Amino acid sequence: MINTWIAALALVPAGQATPSDVKLESLSDGFVRVKSSVYSVEVPKAWTVGSQTPWGARSITPAKSSQTELGVMTAGVTHQSWDELYKTSMFFIMRQEKGKATPYRLGKTKSGYESCSFEVANEEGFVKRKYVLLKNAKGAAIALSVIIGDQKQDKEVSAYFARMVSSAKIVD
Repeated sequence: MINTWIAALALVPAGQATPSDVKLESLSDGFVRVKSSVYSVEVPKAWTVGSQTPWGARSITPAKSSQTELGVMTAGVTHQSWDELYKTSMFFIMRQEKGKATPYRLGKTKSGYESCSFEVANEEGFVKRKYVLLKNAKGAAIALSVIIGDQKQDKEVSAYFARMVSSAKIVD
């Protein structure tokens, strides 16, 4: 489930076709709903939706060259505790880039999913990476992430991530 944070993801260049494993539904407010067989999320319309990797990771990036990235990863059904999922996540996250992680927080989304949220700050103390793990009542899980490439874009990109999290649905 956690390999999304260390994966090199194949992106669909701007102007090319949408990956065949998703459908994009245009929304009236500048966002699109990305629908896969496992989940749906809402992301900015102008961003590029990448192909899903063999291990279930997908990257969504802005049209302009940037280190900013939204990520979704499927996990199937899991019976691991949040503590186990957090520790596994941290193992891979910290291999990608060092930082200072926050303790995780448990909650529920507006859609009723159990959630586990945490962040990782860079050496300067800026919270550059944010993560939310979601599980439905059957234990099916997805991992959502954001990397904020430019601190000046923090507010805007964090709002995009909040929208992705609040709109996330796991297909039963």
